[in-house]
Amino acid sequence: MTKTLKITMSGGKWLVDIFSQANDSGVYDLIHPNDVTEVALNEGEMYGFRYSLQGKSGTTFKIELGDDVLAEGEIDKSETASGSGVV
Repeated sequence: MTKTLKITMSGGKWLVDIFSQANDSGVYDLIHPNDVTEVALNEGEMYGFRYSLQGKSGTTFKIELGDDVLAEGEIDKSETASGSGVV
């Protein structure tokens, strides 16, 4: 199945990766300035995601995979945000 991976962020730079144990290409799926891409996922397989963002303090962000919100928040005074999780 194919899903749309999208980041909404009004400024700054980002790296977003969707990966599985069996299929991690080592290439990030979203790299600034690209803010949307299609990702092929295998039905029934577990996937992880990771992101690294840089931007001005107070900049909001939202990372979505299809209809699911993977992460959202605000860049803090360190001017960076990062995280990971399971899809």
